[in-house]
Amino acid sequence: MMNQLLQLPLFWAALTIAAFIAGQQLYRRTGNNAFLPPILTGIALVVTTLELSGASYTTYMEGGQFLHLMLGPVVVMLAVPLYQYLHTMRRQWLRIALAVTLGSGTTVACAVVLTHIWIGDDAITRTMYAKSITTPVAVAISEQVHGISALASAFVIITGILGALVIPPLLKATRMDDPQTLGLTLGICAHAIGTSRAMELGPQQSAYAAMAMTLTATLHALVLPWVV
Repeated sequence: MMNQLLQLPLFWAALTIAAFIAGQQLYRRTGNNAFLPPILTGIALVVTTLELSGASYTTYMEGGQFLHLMLGPVVVMLAVPLYQYLHTMRRQWLRIALAVTLGSGTTVACAVVLTHIWIGDDAITRTMYAKSITTPVAVAISEQVHGISALASAFVIITGILGALVIPPLLKATRMDDPQTLGLTLGICAHAIGTSRAMELGPQQSAYAAMAMTLTATLHALVLPWVV
């Protein structure tokens, strides 16, 4: 009975959703502890289940693909908070453009150079180019630049978690934590997970993070296939 259940695609889709909900509950009960983001707890629960059950990644993705297809529409939904501050952003287009271009370019360049020096594997280095873009775009770009799609997802998640954890206290310590700067930084450096964190901090942070994440993904989608 259990073996048959483990082969059902809907079981793994439901398990993924349940794991994320469990992660949210833990996150809230610990006072929104930045060290316990829902996505990290959810990943740990799913990985543990896969390890204990002996199910393969292929089996999991038969159900996980349904959720994977929803990543794109979820990103588009971020247009709602963005629209509320669009009139202000229009007057700051140069500031935003420079922040996205220089910020995302710097973080990717540093990561790629360090990966090349410390690891030296060409496929991993190419995959690292997509580490600061939201997951659906990162997976597509990693395939275009001959990287490793699964590893690209891992890099994106790790980058997002670390960014959401480090950026707010770092900007606060340097007295650069005004809502606009904080939102831009989270969106550029920590993409969707950073934007999720920005939503907890306020509507203005959320709007600027959504704008920065969207522009960063668009810029890298256009530029990286030509550069790499």
